[in-house]
Amino acid sequence: MSDDGDLHRLREFVHGRSTPAPGALARVQRRVEQAASPTTRPRRRLPRGAAGSPPRWVAPAATAAVVLAVVGGIAALGSVEGAAPTAAPSGAPTVVATGAPWPVYRAAVPVADVFEQLARAAGGTAPLAPQPGELLCTRTDVRQVNTPAGVVMQPSSQVREVCAEPVGLLPVRETWDGVETGGVKGETSAELLAIARETFVEVGPGWGYPTTAWLSGLPTDPETLRAAFHAGSRGPADVDPLERWHRYGDFLGRVEPLLPAPQRVAFHRVMAGVGGLTATEVDLAGRRLYAVRQGNGINALDLLFDPATGRITGQVEVSLSTVAPTPGGGHPPSAPSGVPSPVRQELWTYSLQPAPR
Repeated sequence: MSDDGDLHRLREFVHGRSTPAPGALARVQRRVEQAASPTTRPRRRLPRGAAGSPPRWVAPAATAAVVLAVVGGIAALGSVEGAAPTAAPSGAPTVVATGAPWPVYRAAVPVADVFEQLARAAGGTAPLAPQPGELLCTRTDVRQVNTPAGVVMQPSSQVREVCAEPVGLLPVRETWDGVETGGVKGETSAELLAIARETFVEVGPGWGYPTTAWLSGLPTDPETLRAAFHAGSRGPADVDPLERWHRYGDFLGRVEPLLPAPQRVAFHRVMAGVGGLTATEVDLAGRRLYAVRQGNGINALDLLFDPATGRITGQVEVSLSTVAPTPGGGHPPSAPSGVPSPVRQELWTYSLQPAPR
């Protein structure tokens, strides 16, 4: 795929689309900078490498960090006992299996076959259709292993729920383990929603603030969609493959229930062309899923897909260096040197709920 061809297709796609209001991006940047506080507790993510992590998204999505900021600590809940490691077949991405709460990796599957099956299933999967007065709520079941200062701790389990207005996915409320959170400066959920609405009016629908109409207008040609996505999720000049894979997961996880079938199929075609991927069948909580992995030699990200529907269902962050277990602790036990371990897992479910009156 040549650069000239990409630019030509991208110009055709964005031709005639409205531009942000004057000064909108500068105002967004100021809000993000003002919200950057030492007291903010960010979502834990594995480091990408020695150089550190680049920005996660463009300005509208970065503003979501202001809107969805979590104040204070969250109590760690739950733990499980570790189980004996389960070896994956030769050539498969291997991860220590730890029973139902963590994925159990089975046979390796060709990446092309995985996305072909997902594309066929996605073609018959209809999106949710929110009605006036309904919110789109995303429940994230989070499980992670905390290793501060190299000390292995019990895994913690938390539930995060974000309910958003379907138009622009503007968050109305966010809770962690049932406790509603606010802004880093003490803003209420209502105040944060007002800020998000103002910004949405300024910048309009897009990769940061998707709407059902905007999603249905995304190109279905894989090459055109790839060029549009890379342009819309721009950040540093050079984005490494693992960072790009995170961006695919972040975006699809947000819009999954609203994504029309043709665009979902197109995204599967786009991801099938990403280099360096491996795929494995996974058993997780009684479900058979596909885990498609991208790594950088230090860390990796597995995106989880349901072969029956073609939908993305979650992700697992993996450390590619073995961590020794605490005797009697709940961390996945290490297999012989070099076998990776899951560090953080997110499983996503979606529902429509009445908006507060």
